[in-house]
Amino acid sequence: RNWTNIMRSQRQIFTLIAAAGSAGAFLHHPSASHHHAAASSSSLIAEPFGDGRAVTSLGVGIRSIRSPYWQVFNRAEAPAQNGVGHVIDRDYTVASVLLCVGLWLGLFGPSESQFIDGLGAAFHLWFGCFVGMQTMKTRVVFNRGTFELNTVTNSVLGLEADKGLKPKECKNYVLGTNNEWRYDSFVNWEFFPSIDFPILIYFKETQTPPEMQIKGSLGGRQMDRRNNGQMHFFPAFANVRQVREQFEAHGCKKIGPVNGEEYKMRV
Repeated sequence: RNWTNIMRSQRQIFTLIAAAGSAGAFLHHPSASHHHAAASSSSLIAEPFGDGRAVTSLGVGIRSIRSPYWQVFNRAEAPAQNGVGHVIDRDYTVASVLLCVGLWLGLFGPSESQFIDGLGAAFHLWFGCFVGMQTMKTRVVFNRGTFELNTVTNSVLGLEADKGLKPKECKNYVLGTNNEWRYDSFVNWEFFPSIDFPILIYFKETQTPPEMQIKGSLGGRQMDRRNNGQMHFFPAFANVRQVREQFEAHGCKKIGPVNGEEYKMRV
C-alpha cells in the first residue's frame, strides 16, 4: 500500500511538471501571432488577450485562466519609436522545458548517482532561469537596415507589457561589439536542431572585421573552418517563425533549406 501511494504521488508530480511544460509551449505557440479574434468562430477554443488578439488551442479551455500577470505572455508590443521596426514575439518554450527537465532530474533521479542527478538538475534549473530572464528582458528587433537585440525599458520585468526598447547596455559578450548587424552582411542563418523544435537561433555575418572574428572550438576542433564571417548563436527566446519571415523579408542570405524542411523539399 505504501509503495502504491508513493507511485501515485510520483505520477501526480510528473503530471504537474508535464502540464507546466505544455503550458509554456502553449502560451506562446509559434502560430499564436497569426490567429486573431476571427478565429473564435472556428471549432477551436479561442480567448482574446488584453490587446485584442486571440490564441487558439485544441482542447485547452483558456477561458478558465485568469491572472493579473497574463500580459507576461502577450506580444512584445513596444510603443512606436523612431527607427524601431518589427519586434518579434517572445517565446518561453525553451526556458519552460529546461526548468521541467531540472525538476524531473531533481525529483526522480533517473540515474544511480545522486551527485550526477543533482548536478544535472542544478544546471538545467540555472540555465532555464537564465533563458527565462533573457526572454523577459531581451527583444529581437528587425529595423529598416539592421537586425538587433534590444532590452526592454520596464522597471519590473515580466509583469507588464513592454513600455519601450533601448540598445543593450552590455556589448556582445564574445566580441565586445554592438548587438546590431546589417542585413547585407548576412551569409547564412538557421535554427537548431530544427525550426519545429528550436533551441538555438544561428546566423553568420561579415560585418565583424576579420581580425576580431572568433571561430571557437569544440573538442579540440575548430567549429568554423571557413573564413567567410562570424558565427552567432543565441537561445530561441523569440518566435522562430516570425524570425524566419523577417530574415526572408529583408533578403538575408541563406545556404540550403531550413533545418526540418529538407524532407518537404524532396517531396
